[in-house]
Amino acid sequence: MRELPNRRDESDMKELEKLKAEKWQIDLLAKNPEYVWWGNYEDYMSGKDSGWREPTELDNPDELWGLDDYNEVVNFYFELKRKHHDCPHCEGDGVNKETRQLSEDWYDFEKTGRRWCNDIGEVEVEALIKGGRLTDLMGENWYRYEKEQDQWKVLDRTLPFAQREWVNCDQPTYPTPEVVNDWSRGGRMGHDAINRWICVEARAKHLGVYGDCEHCESGTIYDEDFATVGLQLWYLHPRKGASRGVYVKNITEKDIPKVIEYLKGAAERNANRFSKL
Repeated sequence: MRELPNRRDESDMKELEKLKAEKWQIDLLAKNPEYVWWGNYEDYMSGKDSGWREPTELDNPDELWGLDDYNEVVNFYFELKRKHHDCPHCEGDGVNKETRQLSEDWYDFEKTGRRWCNDIGEVEVEALIKGGRLTDLMGENWYRYEKEQDQWKVLDRTLPFAQREWVNCDQPTYPTPEVVNDWSRGGRMGHDAINRWICVEARAKHLGVYGDCEHCESGTIYDEDFATVGLQLWYLHPRKGASRGVYVKNITEKDIPKVIEYLKGAAERNANRFSKL
């Protein structure tokens, strides 16, 4: 986890609960920059470089490099992690055997004759519409289903663009399964991974077989009892014209003052370089 969880987002809160993080760890996420979606072994920090550009990992903050003209820290973020591996029973899907079988049958790569991605029914269509999918098949209006209130809303497009708002409405008319299946077979767009899981869950619940894997938590088996804190840094070496990611793996609560002081030193160096402008 790299961003503060949204208390209104159920998935965020579930992830936070599974991490078993302490308050001081969660509070560190509030100190992060707005954009944190980069790091060692991601995108262009993939680890395929060698020498000074190669991503590096440090065991703890005591190994941090001194800041000088050869090592300038220009970005950072804290990250909460809990070491884990995929459950071997459900292969990370987090669902029981029957639900997983429906998922496998969706595309039926094994050629069993149970393929159903182009043969969904009314149950799956309704689940997709309520999930905000198939908007291209819903006509000119834009609809939204509020699950907690069991209420449909439609975007009032009679108002000027900046003043448009969602207003209550009756349940819209769904496209028929035949229309949806023809659309899927057409090949221009078709179902994506999100649609697949919505349909699998809907069909499994309709059949009365839906359930979680009994061996894991949402497809995950944790190797640590609680969350740990890592620190991702981005270093520049101006003389080499190179940069690299450095990840500090184990940040404890007592390390925080030292780490904050280090980051403030980096910020001051960055500001001083532009101070004469």
